[in-house]
Amino acid sequence: MSSLAERNYLSIGQVVNFLRGAYPDLSNSKIRFLEDEGLITPHRTPKGYRQYSKEDVDRLEVILHLQKTRYMPLNVIKQKLDNATDLSTLAFEVGLLSDLPMKAEPKETKQKLHPIEDIPDLLGVEISFIRALADNDLIRIVRSPQNRDLVDGRDFEIIRLCSELNRFHIEPRNLRQYVSAANRESAMFEQVLIGMLGMDSSDDERDAKLERAFNKLHDLTDGVRTALLKNRVFESLNAVVDDADLDTIDDEINRAEKAQLKPHRPTQESLPVESRPVSSSKAASRKRIR
Repeated sequence: MSSLAERNYLSIGQVVNFLRGAYPDLSNSKIRFLEDEGLITPHRTPKGYRQYSKEDVDRLEVILHLQKTRYMPLNVIKQKLDNATDLSTLAFEVGLLSDLPMKAEPKETKQKLHPIEDIPDLLGVEISFIRALADNDLIRIVRSPQNRDLVDGRDFEIIRLCSELNRFHIEPRNLRQYVSAANRESAMFEQVLIGMLGMDSSDDERDAKLERAFNKLHDLTDGVRTALLKNRVFESLNAVVDDADLDTIDDEINRAEKAQLKPHRPTQESLPVESRPVSSSKAASRKRIR
């Protein structure tokens, strides 16, 4: 999807230049045609000039991608766009995005307890799935004094991620290992963050510093975890260097080591002038001069 800033607008010519790398046959007339067909509706200035927002460009890119890779007719593309509840999710589903974007929850939602009966409408998952997550300690269901089951808004991200993993037949019970890992890592993170935070008196400053420090630690440890996991999986699938390659590498290293052990014979250019051998003709000429 485009990296255009949220509040920027592009002219039709700028849109063509922006997307032409991926879609070489894109032209002004083609964009106008898509507008005539009702697939895009750019903003118009008082003088009638078209202005394309980030959402317009993203929508156009989805249209062009479906035409290029799925050979879909425009009426089918229009129907798919009209039925989509979220453009980024549609872009992921059709292969334009490699990662499904996760919606950020408003602060007031994160800090709120929600009746479990409301979760299907809020997140699109079944109550039985929520209970399975709780049974495997991935989230926590809070019981109110009147025996109502409540879900913490801070767990919404976990619920969404687990729901996506469920599409790959990875069930909540398969994710218990991550609970154990999180419990172990949290102790290490707490020790490091306490030392990094120091004695900040301002709650706002402390929260911001905590967020930055946590994100940095998470990125580093997640990088190690990802690299280790990738190595284990690829090794298990035999996607590693085979014995023949290892023999070749040994031979190359041996040749390089032998080359380093050979005595170095300095060239004439590397010797001082007074140390260089003098040819017989030059020696004879020096004697005549003397």
